[in-house]
Amino acid sequence: MKLRILLSLLILSISFGSFAQDADEEGNAKKAKKEKTEKEPKEKKEKKPRPPYYDNKLPYIYVGGGNLSLFNDDYRDGLNMYNTTNWKWGINAGVEHRTFSAVGFSLNFLYGWLGTTERSTTPSTDENMNLGNRNIETEIMNLDLKINVYLDNNLFINRASNWSPYLFGGVGYILSMTHRSDLKDADGNRYYYWDDGRVTDRPKTAENLGTFRDLDIDNKYETKVTESFDGSKLQTGALAFPFGLGLRYKFGRKFHADISATYYWSLSDHLDAYKNGKQTDHFLYTSVGFAYHIAAKKQQPDSSIFDTFDFLALDQGDEDGDGVVNIEDLCSNTPAGAPVDGSGCPLDSDNDGVPDYRDAETSADSALVDANGVTIDPDFIVLPDTNAVAHDIIYEAYPSLEFPKVGNYYSFEKPEEGQVGKEMGDFAQVDRNGDGFISADEITWAIDAFFEGELDFSAAKLHDLIDFFFEQ
Repeated sequence: MKLRILLSLLILSISFGSFAQDADEEGNAKKAKKEKTEKEPKEKKEKKPRPPYYDNKLPYIYVGGGNLSLFNDDYRDGLNMYNTTNWKWGINAGVEHRTFSAVGFSLNFLYGWLGTTERSTTPSTDENMNLGNRNIETEIMNLDLKINVYLDNNLFINRASNWSPYLFGGVGYILSMTHRSDLKDADGNRYYYWDDGRVTDRPKTAENLGTFRDLDIDNKYETKVTESFDGSKLQTGALAFPFGLGLRYKFGRKFHADISATYYWSLSDHLDAYKNGKQTDHFLYTSVGFAYHIAAKKQQPDSSIFDTFDFLALDQGDEDGDGVVNIEDLCSNTPAGAPVDGSGCPLDSDNDGVPDYRDAETSADSALVDANGVTIDPDFIVLPDTNAVAHDIIYEAYPSLEFPKVGNYYSFEKPEEGQVGKEMGDFAQVDRNGDGFISADEITWAIDAFFEGELDFSAAKLHDLIDFFFEQ
């Protein structure tokens, strides 16, 4: 009986433990799922720096001018774009924005004149007048939107290049077409065209052969054309699709110049005031232009740690307050209030090696003094072992024992007469002029000769030579 109870309790304990473990795992899973489903706060994206081709947010404006040439399908003597009577002037202006590295957009306005001179072998009469012999000038205004593809996009040409070739295409609309014809000369005489090429003041008839007078076409388009020469309704507007290429030269970040050629494929056959067949009239605009970048900023050099450094303050500073600026002060950190000379070094009136500001007495010339400038009896001086005590400690205690300095930190002069240099030993070969002193030029030669293999010294020996140079 007891055994059954114990086994039952054991089974219940195991079951309860398994249930608790499963419940705990299920709770953890739900908690993890809940945490996962909670929206994490979005990190604020850092604003990407603008690429190097982006000069400023605003576009640039441009103006230009050039030549307009008409291509129509109504010539009787074939297409001749080199006929100067077909060359007319045009001007344009607009705005452009280089939105991406290789792509930009421009809005362009074009104003100008298109012209053509047509000739027929059929002589003019009062009935046919100038049919087939037309002198036409058409004043146009056009507005178009173009997409520009720049080749200086770091793929074909480096963006830093001054030259920028580009291609473009778009859509536009000829806002107005005003047609005029040159039918009369300056005196009001109408033109009559003969089959032999003459232009006269009357038709070619038998009775006029002896009375006609030759006329010169003056290209003054005095007669406004209100109806098409073929009798159809005259168009005064039409769609046009410009495309072409250009070459840009950048003078800097603010200005550039362009040369370009734009072919306008129009959907009108009335640019010459005459409809002939199904082919439409087109024209070519070749131009030179100049552009100004609005609000373009001057390119700034890369920042440096010296941008905010005040070099003037450094030159004019006086850290020890002795009245001599740092750049001219040969004795820095002079105690406050100590009288100094023009070089910023403390005065030593009795020349005993102890400056006046801590000299306890005025010593006689050549007198031995202690660190306070007080005269001491030579018989009581006990010098320590100079090989064991640093010289600067000895000189601090007995300033009068120190030899005057040779030269200064900026010029290593030869010792004055009476001052014997140290024994050179193996360093004598560096004394090239044999004066018993290694000069700055000679130590420079030794360093160069060591690296060129001309001086048989080890690195340690060269180091000792440099120490010897400063200690001599």
